[in-house]
Amino acid sequence: MKYQKQQSIGGAWVKGLEVQSGSRCKLMSETQPMQSQFKNEKTGEVKMQDLAKILFSGDAEEKNISLNRATINGLIDAFGDDSALWQGQVLTCETEKVRVAGKAVTAVYLVADGYERVDDENGYTVIVKKGTQVGAPEELPSIDF
Repeated sequence: MKYQKQQSIGGAWVKGLEVQSGSRCKLMSETQPMQSQFKNEKTGEVKMQDLAKILFSGDAEEKNISLNRATINGLIDAFGDDSALWQGQVLTCETEKVRVAGKAVTAVYLVADGYERVDDENGYTVIVKKGTQVGAPEELPSIDF
């Protein structure tokens, strides 16, 4: 049997319930894909998560955070696709109570200045530049009466 070397993440983890919506923070490391503790129900493969170190305003200790897809897409839009460019950027935390596998959890979104968290046409959270029309057709159809 072949084994793969696993990296261990030390330090405290962000707990969504403890994050104050509207608080400010900075990413202190590049974001790295790492294996999570969860498996894909269909394939049995270990799921990946995108981890970074974060420092909240007023805290002295960096913490680990798993970035959700909406946050990553918003950071790519704001700062580019290299997570090294995300480091040191001042971000605003937004929280939302959600259900994951039937369990109530608090999701944490990191939003760049000039961006906002909205729902797309399918009800999914996305982070877009303020004033962006999400899911609106480029041209409204004309309707004859």
